[in-house]
Amino acid sequence: MIRTMMRNRFPRPECLLAAAAVFIALFLPGAASAQTPQKKSGNSVEQDLVHTEFGFFEAWKAKDLAYFRLHIPENGVLWGENGTLSRDEQLEMQVVSAKSCTVQGYGLSDFNVVQLVTGAYLLTYTAEQYATCSGDKLPVHVNGSSIYVFKDGRWQAMYRAQVPLKNQS
Repeated sequence: MIRTMMRNRFPRPECLLAAAAVFIALFLPGAASAQTPQKKSGNSVEQDLVHTEFGFFEAWKAKDLAYFRLHIPENGVLWGENGTLSRDEQLEMQVVSAKSCTVQGYGLSDFNVVQLVTGAYLLTYTAEQYATCSGDKLPVHVNGSSIYVFKDGRWQAMYRAQVPLKNQS
């Protein structure tokens, strides 16, 4: 008799599943689709971020300050072996670089993209850069990472970091 009373007190599992589905549909819009990977948009985001990162290297090589202005927001930060630089300091560094550096070439590989929150992604990669600044060769092997947000109709790097590998051989 107790079993019969307990069984009648709690809804059947099918009812619980239906109620959960209704709750999700009504109160958590987008939750169901957030769990479903959308390969097309994910690949598109990754391709866009990789393309944007290549753009930074190409702009460095071509001495194109406008690209840096467009793709680094006002509160953007660069971190590297020389410390942390604000957007304005990054732009000034590019002005100096344009006068003192020659980039013969570069390559980026080993990309990984991780969504941090809606609309923000971490891109990591390895780079080989062949450049000299003021007559000194820069380290060839570099690890890089950038945090991107989509703002003003384009991907912008809120945070960029580049660190030379210790073992350059």
